[in-house]
Amino acid sequence: MKKAFTLIAGMLLISSGAFAQTKWTSVITNGDMEGAADPKWSSFWVHDWRTPEQVGEIDPESGQQFDESTQTELSAGQFQGFAEIVADPDNPSNHCARVIIRSKAEADSVGNPTTDSGNGKPDWAEWDSQFFIYALDSIPVGKEVRLTLSIKAEKAGTLQTQAHFNPGNYNHYSLFGDINYGTTWSTVEVSATVDNNHTQAANGKGFQSVAFNLSTMQDGNVIYFDDVKLEIKDPKTIDPQDEVKWVNFIRKGTLSEDKIGNFTTFTGRNGATGKDEKAELVNDPIDGQPALKVQTVAWNTYEALKDSLGNDSLDADLNPVYNKYLIVDGDTILSSVEKDKKPFNDWQTQFFVAVNHKFVTNEPFKFKMWARAERVDGQALEDPISLDTQIHTAPGGYIHWSFVGSIDGIDENWQEFEFGDDDEPRTIPSEGKGGQTVAFNCNKNKDVPVNIYFRFEELDFNEGYVLDNERVLASTDALMYVGTNVDGMGAGQLDLTEAMKVLEIDNFDNYIDNTKMKVQALNEDEEVVYNDVDLTAGANINAQGYWQDNDQNAIIFEIDEDNTGDGILAFNTTNNGVTVDEKGIATKFAFEKDGWRYLFNVNIVDPDSYEKAQGITEVNVAPKVNAIFDLMGRQLTKAGKGLYIMNGKKVLVK
Repeated sequence: MKKAFTLIAGMLLISSGAFAQTKWTSVITNGDMEGAADPKWSSFWVHDWRTPEQVGEIDPESGQQFDESTQTELSAGQFQGFAEIVADPDNPSNHCARVIIRSKAEADSVGNPTTDSGNGKPDWAEWDSQFFIYALDSIPVGKEVRLTLSIKAEKAGTLQTQAHFNPGNYNHYSLFGDINYGTTWSTVEVSATVDNNHTQAANGKGFQSVAFNLSTMQDGNVIYFDDVKLEIKDPKTIDPQDEVKWVNFIRKGTLSEDKIGNFTTFTGRNGATGKDEKAELVNDPIDGQPALKVQTVAWNTYEALKDSLGNDSLDADLNPVYNKYLIVDGDTILSSVEKDKKPFNDWQTQFFVAVNHKFVTNEPFKFKMWARAERVDGQALEDPISLDTQIHTAPGGYIHWSFVGSIDGIDENWQEFEFGDDDEPRTIPSEGKGGQTVAFNCNKNKDVPVNIYFRFEELDFNEGYVLDNERVLASTDALMYVGTNVDGMGAGQLDLTEAMKVLEIDNFDNYIDNTKMKVQALNEDEEVVYNDVDLTAGANINAQGYWQDNDQNAIIFEIDEDNTGDGILAFNTTNNGVTVDEKGIATKFAFEKDGWRYLFNVNIVDPDSYEKAQGITEVNVAPKVNAIFDLMGRQLTKAGKGLYIMNGKKVLVK
């Protein structure tokens, strides 16, 4: 049977409603400066000047060492590295980034004078001290970008903003213009559209870093930054008057092995160890059906007191004497001995439901789950228990205290708990923006250990707020090749074995015959698009990896029906005028079932690069012969275009 592979139209939804709501996506981490105990989490970089006695010292906050000056006769040093996270001088419970700026007097004192050169400006430049915001990825031309932050300094002043690629890799002198600041915290919000003036002229990659030039005064300063957000505007808007269409992020409302294996949606924080681990999938003792289980801990674990010899302490009747302890990894969490007491919180044991979708302020959602509880010791549960719900980024990345509030009245029988419906959905609070995880605090009941069983049905969001890549469950890399000539040919294949597992596909041939498969490419704005094209007639990818509707100056993909089967999807490729260098051309293929996608990151390379990547040292171009194997060692009846093993040698068939 001839296989039909089509690309399905699926442009991002754009509403033209008068009351449309714009979605912004954050491109930095740790903007509140509270998660920088490990500075590698940070999106912030600096170079600033320190006093001479600081040279060579280790900074206690960032763990980095101040560099020696490049001029050996100078005793001052320049610090370069992750931004220094410190306690706010006016509020020690708050953390912020600090940048130290040298003064003219300090520069003079170390033999680096800043004399007036006649133009009314000192010899040092405004960029002598800088603070960088380092985005997770490059921001391309045409994107609208928004910056918000809190700022204060020891002295009021003005800073400049530049566009850089990497920190220090200058693009353009002005991104957001100048920003004024004072001696108390103030909030700044600025925006700009990235145009060609903000890109590197050599390659037009856009920018990835905002550089703040801080040395705009001669008398030095110390500047503090906090609550930094760098966001890009998504090209979709939502009209509240549009009919709500729901996307469920808990697939089919059932449990599947991939969700608690390599692609887990569910995570538990074990209260006894304080460690996160994959949620435990069990058969419920009541109905024998699959359920997710978390076991809590109780503070009143009894531990015998010891005498000086390490034996049990005894009372007057020679009975062991006990105190109430909860011991976690040898550390006392709570004890009846006052000096040993430590906090034992409701979140000592937690359960997490993490999804790929980033929550949006005021975004409508529905949530439905089932739960029940039982005492670990088998005795009757005297009183129902409660769970609190929070919003986290990743599991453990707390950002807001309430998702749907408390879930009360959980007893030994399965109960359904539903929050929001089609008529009155719940909405995401502003504090939960950017969250991707629902956290359940399971240790509100502290007296006895309890097994809590969960089943989840829905975590539905408005389809208009959901990006296409948020429906990708997993991804892998793949390599294909084409010839370097204008009409050069090549081949490649995609192994769908893992994709079938993740998408819960049992029969490859049936899936191929009855399911429309998608190829995911990029348009010129680098947004995900799906195009209605039959791959048997050829799918065309240009030199930028974008899909196009003609075969001029394109890489043409066609299904190799003879070698497709047993979970392998084989392609023939033709180079119709595109130059493929050693870096290759990147594009994406997405395979879908029920709206969920498995993504292949495909790199199209020339034959030499392909051979090196595959470890092939000898390639002969030869006619087809009888003994034919593919590169995975499977014997074939005949060879199409591509690389094969024939008579013990690697052979390229054209």
